[in-house]
Amino acid sequence: MKQVVRIHNVTTRVTLALLIAFSGVTRAFARDVEYTTGQGEVEVFVNVGEPTEIIFEGGKIKDGFKNSNAGIALDKKDSSLVVFGKESMNENGEAILVRLDDGRSYPLRIRRANSDNPRDAQVMVSDGKSVVGADEEATAPFKERSYEYAPPSKVSGLMREMVLVAEFGKGSIPGYTISERHKGQTVVSDGAILAKIDKIFVGPNLWGYVLDTTNLLDQSQKLNAATFRIDGTRAISSSNWELSARPLNVEEQISAKHNAKVYIVTRAR
Repeated sequence: MKQVVRIHNVTTRVTLALLIAFSGVTRAFARDVEYTTGQGEVEVFVNVGEPTEIIFEGGKIKDGFKNSNAGIALDKKDSSLVVFGKESMNENGEAILVRLDDGRSYPLRIRRANSDNPRDAQVMVSDGKSVVGADEEATAPFKERSYEYAPPSKVSGLMREMVLVAEFGKGSIPGYTISERHKGQTVVSDGAILAKIDKIFVGPNLWGYVLDTTNLLDQSQKLNAATFRIDGTRAISSSNWELSARPLNVEEQISAKHNAKVYIVTRAR
């Protein structure tokens, strides 16, 4: 899905413009992000040791997930999240997931600012669901509506939970046993794609597989879901359906765009 981003230079805001003019600090930006479900991660650019505020319009922050070793510090209050970058920030950025009280969630990737992407002073994230008319507010307040995720016993629920474990550091999935007995075992090796087992989630009705997939070619290629279909497959997903060419230097190796996580949900064996 396409991310719609409106960027406004904060120098149009008189107060901040004066602060920047007299302090001589690097120019920062304020952005409004209209988030569409399924569009992917919202990128936020930060500097080491400097605060960037992320505001989630129309809802208070309930909780979230991040890697325990992430090179960022977070401070949460109501609907606002203040992020500080650390020297140990990952070259690929730090992934976090933020959930609001009403059940909405937003995946973000915190990246180090650069000349092409200056530091964000403030990012306002909205999805259009928090704006309702006065009549609608009176008859059906937003806070009374229920937005529940499918439980892990359902295909979509298990798929979502596997992503949280593999990419956002969640520890376990209720009702499932994590097996790493076959970790590292090759399941696809056709000269173009190499796929190895990372984890297997064993449940009473469904099983979930997480594969580490790598492009072996010197050109980019799109993954074919049929390559990963096995008996009883109910759904297949990937963190990235198009892989970059095999890396030729350290920078490309670090970016890891030639790799992807592939998720498979099958009937229990």
